[in-house]
Amino acid sequence: MNFLDTIRESDAETFTGVGEQEVIQAETELGMKFPETYRAILREFGSIEIDSDEIFGLGVEGYLNVVETTLKEREMAEGKLDHYIVLQNIGIEGILIVVDEQDRVYEYRLGEFRDILSSTADYVTSLLG
Repeated sequence: MNFLDTIRESDAETFTGVGEQEVIQAETELGMKFPETYRAILREFGSIEIDSDEIFGLGVEGYLNVVETTLKEREMAEGKLDHYIVLQNIGIEGILIVVDEQDRVYEYRLGEFRDILSSTADYVTSLLG
């Protein structure tokens, strides 16, 4: 079973996936190519909520929108997040979960990065418990 099936069969709340053109537009707005596992999540689900964990995506408005949130967080981070996508705001002590183009997932806090998992798929499925 692949990670998309694992998400589908879980209790996660999923939204409506988006088309390839929306993904490309978001990549253009953020100036970076999304990792393939994140692109698959966007195309299949748009965004995901797992209990109180919200994975930012597309096809949603406001803070759940990955473009809106990433641009706001980049502005506050004064360049440190320019090559990252914000997947999640933990909501505690300014901790963000971010991913780079190589699909490495990091915890970002107060200008420091801590490597936590090797892919977006690994991170999202780890939240499923």
